[in-house]
Amino acid sequence: MSILPYVLAALAGLAAGWATNVLAERFPKVERPIFGPLHCVRSGERLTLGDVLPVIGFALQRGRCRHCGKPLPWRFPAVEIFMAVAFAFAWPLYQDLPLYIYCVNLFYIFLLTTIALIDWRHRLIYPVMIWAGCGVALVVAVLSGPHPENSLPDGLGNLLGGAAIGGGLFYLIYLIALAIYRRRALGFGDVLLAILIGAMMGYYRVAAALFLGSVLGGVVAIGFFFVGGKRWREFIPYGTTLCLGVVLIIIWGQAIWQWGPFGLISFFLNIVGLYVINLLTGQH
Repeated sequence: MSILPYVLAALAGLAAGWATNVLAERFPKVERPIFGPLHCVRSGERLTLGDVLPVIGFALQRGRCRHCGKPLPWRFPAVEIFMAVAFAFAWPLYQDLPLYIYCVNLFYIFLLTTIALIDWRHRLIYPVMIWAGCGVALVVAVLSGPHPENSLPDGLGNLLGGAAIGGGLFYLIYLIALAIYRRRALGFGDVLLAILIGAMMGYYRVAAALFLGSVLGGVVAIGFFFVGGKRWREFIPYGTTLCLGVVLIIIWGQAIWQWGPFGLISFFLNIVGLYVINLLTGQH
């Protein structure tokens, strides 16, 4: 087994993690341009190349800005390391497939991690990121061939079916929650995110992805309730856990989405989803 692909994947992940941190720091703040010189998040001082190197820059400064001495956020190296590990761990699943399949899934990991981080910190999901991901998924579905291994949606119909299942299911939950609580218990950004997840996964995997993300969301909610002292109806970063569930499926594939209860539930939901699609399209 050659270690070189894992090293290259990890280095690409570090770079993607750095880009994720920059986007998550700048995107929600209108006064900060997306592109431009980097500045310290604490003091506003202009940063040098050595200051912003993934992980290394944080380590060289010993976790404190060398300009103002204030602590730097631990999320910077944590996100970079997470992306490096995710990119490297995903390689074995795609190494025998065409390289573009691996690259597209790496883009999905990058995009979902960026959406997750922004939602965790700012409770925002930006439609432009949703439509950018859907656009990439649409182009790939149109231009690429069949994917019997389910590494990507197998054609345009598979993509549209996944987006319809994901968006339709979460829009229904959105309406039910609105009727019960008389307020938005689920943000509409989560509905758009479910559409994106469906477009990325296709209708064979969308149910498992949403189910896994929902389970993770429940775990986080229970943790906040017992540890963080939050009430049940307080904000839970649901979009973050949905994104994490999809990332896990991208990395481990069938080992996640066909394992135990996930496999049984996703199989049932996929059968229901396919039946609905056949009814809508007039197929029997």
